[in-house]
Amino acid sequence: MSLPHARVARAFRRGLPSYHDAARVQAMSAQRLAEMLAVDGAGPRIGRALEFGCGTGLLTRALHRRFDFGAFESNDLLDEARDHLPGDLRPAFRSGPIEGLPLHGAYDLIASGATIQWIADPAALLARLSRHLAPGGRLLIGGFGRGHFAELAALAAPAPLFYADPADWPALLPPGLVLRAAERRREVLGFDDLPQLLRHLRATGVTGNARAGWGRGAMREAERRWRAEHGLADGRLGLSYVSVHLVIGVAPQGQA
Repeated sequence: MSLPHARVARAFRRGLPSYHDAARVQAMSAQRLAEMLAVDGAGPRIGRALEFGCGTGLLTRALHRRFDFGAFESNDLLDEARDHLPGDLRPAFRSGPIEGLPLHGAYDLIASGATIQWIADPAALLARLSRHLAPGGRLLIGGFGRGHFAELAALAAPAPLFYADPADWPALLPPGLVLRAAERRREVLGFDDLPQLLRHLRATGVTGNARAGWGRGAMREAERRWRAEHGLADGRLGLSYVSVHLVIGVAPQGQA
């Protein structure tokens, strides 16, 4: 279902210097996740938290603007992500795939933004994480839904990533977890031409979806088709982002 860790790491290592500025939709998603967590009644102080796939810290900072934490651990596939975190969080950072990261004890919050789509077996990961949630704990997950990058998928073979709408998620949850809040948001970004659009994808590490291998002639034809089929009112090329935001909780006793 997902790309190998080594390929994902290569793509994001190249995009890491540009990700923070280029990932506009991911930044808005991070703000929205923190807002949904607050609306769900978390905080203002959260005891122990873990964020996986922290990247350049978009969700990290959004959470710390809204909540106080007793302890906050960060993780990312890339060790270099440590350098993008606030200085006081760097000692608690651990690198490596979250699927095999040693976890000890219980967390009041396990959070992740724009990472779940890269996981080979999301249901297995959720089951593993559920065993490390404290009573009353929450999972806060940001991912992408069906129709994400639909324009690109129509013109090139899409990468085999995990895109799921809110309605798909209850079937993925292990016993003991319930979906407390979920939403799907679609935003279309506009680009002047196809090279600019592909540079945006590379800047956010999404080279798996942009590996079309077009030559100059094929690039012109792809741009012509894109403009004809997915052109915006202002003449630019449209690219759909479909964000999915989830608050998942430990079910009360007797409701699992």
